Amino acid sequence: MTNFGDGTISRYAVGDDGSLELAEAVAASTVLGAKGIRDAARTADGGFLYALDADARQVFRWSIERDGRLVPAGAVDGLPATAAGLAAL
Repeated sequence: MTNFGDGTISRYAVGDDGSLELAEAVAASTVLGAKGIRDAARTADGGFLYALDADARQVFRWSIERDGRLVPAGAVDGLPATAAGLAAL
């Protein structure tokens, strides 16, 4: 779950019955404390999470560990200020 207001990403666990439980309030951040995350996408193989931070004009990447933890794996900058939407393969 992206949190536009503070540049963080929260992680939830999904129960067998489909219920959600907060696993980590701040599992990752782009620019901590700065608003800007607009969209996020996970790769089809479940190995990476990407997040578009339009205010920072960057796309951030995390590897997704087996236990669901997010580990920073780089960022790309130079996006136009009007960037919106994100898809991952």
